[in-house]
Amino acid sequence: MGMDVYGLNPTTTAPAQPNHDDFDSEDWKAYYDGQSLSGQYFRNNVWWWRPLWNYVANLCSEVITEEDFNAGHHNSGHVIDKEQCEYIAERLAHELLNGGAEQYKKDYEKKLSELPLEECTICNGSGQRDDEHVQGECNGCDGKGERKNFDTSYPFDVDNVREFHSFVKNCGGFEIC
Repeated sequence: MGMDVYGLNPTTTAPAQPNHDDFDSEDWKAYYDGQSLSGQYFRNNVWWWRPLWNYVANLCSEVITEEDFNAGHHNSGHVIDKEQCEYIAERLAHELLNGGAEQYKKDYEKKLSELPLEECTICNGSGQRDDEHVQGECNGCDGKGERKNFDTSYPFDVDNVREFHSFVKNCGGFEIC
């Protein structure tokens, strides 16, 4: 699942779409990167979006309501208006320039590294499986009966914040679909 975030009133022009089907080409990469820069479109899969949205909501709690925060974790068409986006863009720019985003990343990664291991749900903590797929050592936990905490699946990266800042700065409000 991914979050497709569409600019409602972009202030810049979208880049021209390449006229070939080599979707792995540098032309297509530049086109999609340009969509964010132009405020047209921003996309994250759910693993990247949730930590980013948590960061934005916490940083901008003056303008992000509890309803915005909760709805922002679903692709249900929730709208963040132009004034909220202007505030978000200003706060993100400040945090990117003063090292706040980088410090948040360090603190976030430290918190994740300190999370306790969880019981493996595939083998119910036994380290062994005996089912139609695997007989013997559990391949979900390498026979240890424990796995990394599920929250470690949600990364946070400053480059993602930069890209979202570029989008928000130019989107004129956005819709999360």
